[in-house]
Amino acid sequence: MADFNRVFPREDTDAEKYALRKALFGREDILPMWVADMDLPTPNFIMQAIKTRLEHPILGYTHMSEAVYQAIIDWQAFHEYEVKSEEIVFTHNVANGFFMAVQAFTKAGEAVLAMPPVYPPFLTAPELNGRKLVTAPLVLKNGRYEIDFDLLESKIVENKVQLILFCHPQNPSGRVWTENELKKLAEICVTHKVTIVSDEIHSDMIFSGKHIPLATISDAIRQQTITLSSPGKTFNLGGLQIGYAIIANPKLKAAYLKVSQSVSVKGLNLFATVALEAAYSEKGRRYVQELNQFLQQNIDKTVDFFQTHFPQVTVMRPEASYLVWLDFSTLCSDHAALKNWIINDAKLGLNDGESFDVKTDKPNAGTCFMRMNLAVPPRVLQQAFSHFKMGLNQLPKL
Repeated sequence: MADFNRVFPREDTDAEKYALRKALFGREDILPMWVADMDLPTPNFIMQAIKTRLEHPILGYTHMSEAVYQAIIDWQAFHEYEVKSEEIVFTHNVANGFFMAVQAFTKAGEAVLAMPPVYPPFLTAPELNGRKLVTAPLVLKNGRYEIDFDLLESKIVENKVQLILFCHPQNPSGRVWTENELKKLAEICVTHKVTIVSDEIHSDMIFSGKHIPLATISDAIRQQTITLSSPGKTFNLGGLQIGYAIIANPKLKAAYLKVSQSVSVKGLNLFATVALEAAYSEKGRRYVQELNQFLQQNIDKTVDFFQTHFPQVTVMRPEASYLVWLDFSTLCSDHAALKNWIINDAKLGLNDGESFDVKTDKPNAGTCFMRMNLAVPPRVLQQAFSHFKMGLNQLPKL
């Protein structure tokens, strides 16, 4: 059984979540609930596999064995995604994967489309590589985000979009895209010959619906899709820098390899391979079941807390992963004031909604959204609730 209740202090481990408090929030005494890694222990069976490898005194260059490829193939089969070893290309992480995709599948000045609010590197990758960022914002309907397919198609046509960066499941909202939505997206991409990168790193943590890999929707879209994934989120392995791409189209794979080889991205590091093999196993599947049950409990507690103590705040219940998207717009008229309240009154470190490029119809209000990480032990979650209540008296200032 995984130990999700114990608090493991991370302050002296150079953990980004804690080490950057002063730099990001201006003070050290905040409770960090931001970056998407977990304050939960990496599973013991993975730690033991790494320790066993450490018993050998030589930590030399590592070849990607067939066992590593097979572990990925078997794991994706769980999602009814048939993958061949020759379709797999390793990356240092998923973000590294879509940055390379931007270079591989577009030329300088060409358009790359993202659908905000979305994971911030989706918004920075095109422009950092000299491409044009085009956005087709998601639409908030009945408490969840939906794709505006008419807008999406018009943006593709008007801007001659060559590449779409697609977050699946969606970050920050936790949407699990339905089969019908994926079919519509695939049809548009096929019609207009647009390559699509599908970031599926959160796909193991599903609470509602079913994760359907985009590449499985049709043979046609499989030939235009680069699927990116990693055990990093599910098993809390972010520090090991693990990622991989699945590319069925040989021409797309060749273009991708040309870029990855040009920057000497050849494979995973030694401990990443050990961790991946251990994670993508029967023990790993059992762990995911336990983890998802625990995360669902934290989500339920969070929804109940806000409904009871902050009914003005809308919690977008995630259908996947451990991130909740908090909508303060009914009580917030000034985004800067909201940030100040979160940091200096509630003393919490959350992800600022502005970095996800969320669109609202409230002039001068900024976004009034925040993202909160719930992958913490119950005691830490209760601390976060206490911090919110601590700032209650200052709410009228917003």
